[in-house]
Amino acid sequence: MGMKKSWFKKTMDTLFGKDETLQTFLRPYGVYAHNERIYVTDTGTRKLHVFDLREKKDITIGKAGKEDFLSPIGVAVDKNEDIYLSDSLLKRVFIFDRDGKYRRDIGSADLFMRPTGVAIDDERLYVVDTHGHKISVFSKKEGSFLFSFGKNGSGRGDFNYPTNIFIDKEGLLYITDSMNFRVQIFDNHGHFISTFGKHGNGSGDFSKPRGIAVDSDGNIYVADALFDTVQIFDKDGGLLLAFGRTGRGAGQMSLPAGLYIDEQDKIYVADSYNNRVQIFQYLKEKGSSGQGVKDSSGKQSRKLNPQILIER
Repeated sequence: MGMKKSWFKKTMDTLFGKDETLQTFLRPYGVYAHNERIYVTDTGTRKLHVFDLREKKDITIGKAGKEDFLSPIGVAVDKNEDIYLSDSLLKRVFIFDRDGKYRRDIGSADLFMRPTGVAIDDERLYVVDTHGHKISVFSKKEGSFLFSFGKNGSGRGDFNYPTNIFIDKEGLLYITDSMNFRVQIFDNHGHFISTFGKHGNGSGDFSKPRGIAVDSDGNIYVADALFDTVQIFDKDGGLLLAFGRTGRGAGQMSLPAGLYIDEQDKIYVADSYNNRVQIFQYLKEKGSSGQGVKDSSGKQSRKLNPQILIER
């Protein structure tokens, strides 16, 4: 008789897709991590999975009240560990407490066309409206609509099917403007700051940019679903390096989607068509005198160690 797996081993096998008999993930999309918890939305199973590594338990949320999810996409968690989840077909953002108890929702079909990526700061909820080509901003406390920014177009501050969003420690918003094949950066009032990226198949180009995140040194990570890679850029949009390639092995990817970086610089990638989440680690060089790496133009980057480790 075989030895029974521990909860931790079973959870790690589920996250990394090592045990195909578990079939927990079908099409993982959004991913978030906070306080030893990993949150994963799955558009295939229409559920949110929460893995609590400290308490060694997992929670599955498939409905808000009596309403089943149809297309859960974005997920974010605030300091109180309340969970914010967007459903692109129900056209709302649903809020749950840390135990998965439904509290309320924000938005409506009058306000959203297709809500996808979500991000939060201390006071506001930011929601990417992919088909609305804009970002809608709400009060976290009251749930009231505050303002939106963006319109369909290719100019600075315009969007063409934006998808994902990330807020860095300075409060800047990083948005993947997918069909304009670029990243746009705004302040938390929606004022345009900068942009980088273009369509192509070369290093630093984009084909289907999805997840986006920023590490503690300000390096910008972008998952590309068609390249099956994560590219890393400096603050000016200069390419530093990339990791990942097409495949099912460790470090390989198939249509990566959501991306998140936590306080310890762990990098979480929703490896969608491999039915798993992969976790990497950004390693800083010790001290401030390291050589770092150079981008494609030869410019010296700041303390970026190219070692990316898969955690198991």
